[in-house]
Amino acid sequence: MYGIFQRALRVVVMLCVLGAGLTSCVFSHKLNYLQEGKKLPEYSDSLKFEDYKLQRGDFVYVNVSAVDVDMADMFNGNSNNGYGLYGNYLTSENANSRLYMYSVGEDGCIDYPYVGKIHVLDSTLRSVKLVLHDRLSTMLNGFSVEVRLANRSFSVIGEAGTGKYQIPKEKLTIFEALAMSGDLQTYAKRSKIQIIRQTSKGTVVKTFDIRTRSIVDSEFYYIQPNDVIYVPFDDAKTMGANHVTSVISLTMSTISFGLFVYSLVDSIIKVAQQNK
Repeated sequence: MYGIFQRALRVVVMLCVLGAGLTSCVFSHKLNYLQEGKKLPEYSDSLKFEDYKLQRGDFVYVNVSAVDVDMADMFNGNSNNGYGLYGNYLTSENANSRLYMYSVGEDGCIDYPYVGKIHVLDSTLRSVKLVLHDRLSTMLNGFSVEVRLANRSFSVIGEAGTGKYQIPKEKLTIFEALAMSGDLQTYAKRSKIQIIRQTSKGTVVKTFDIRTRSIVDSEFYYIQPNDVIYVPFDDAKTMGANHVTSVISLTMSTISFGLFVYSLVDSIIKVAQQNK
């Protein structure tokens, strides 16, 4: 009888191991990028890369260079002293930095010295530069204007790590952004990647499948300043690992307890028979 329990235990263990292996398998079509076909979504090409448009709460860095240095300093304040620079990037993460930048207010304007309010909401940095140059031309000769965005960063949360990263160049793709965060984890749900983006009309959530080749040059391909990339985890993470582990643990515990009880009862019976 005990031999039957041993054979049953072997069968159960083999089935549990086989079930765990099959359940926890992650196939290549769930992981690979730039795939074609296989019932993946098709995204249309964007017409062109669009320059970032300023939003409320953005910080704009403005620097005026002129032949007359003293006149230029009137508009720059002390912005040339290095405040607001973090490595090779501008940052608006602390109060000292923001003293030398101009915030886009709720009215969509920045308030620039000696010029007054300039409406910049939904404007590109290039167009703001042209407006400032036009306004300053009545007060300065032989000058140039530099306009840059201070908060050029994006954030990542979920199954691709968690962090905030500076955008190092004008065009940053979704693949480059994820590479900066450490790439997607094995159990990341690649079919439901989301980008949370602030626009003048409110918050927009863009959901897409990063495995398809058609994502290249689509509306999901380029990252913009202040984007939040959210990567959810696949159900296989819980069903494949945690669930199977719990089932195996419960099964093994039940079998072990059953064998223990059977062995105890069998010993008692043998002792009783010997005492007769």
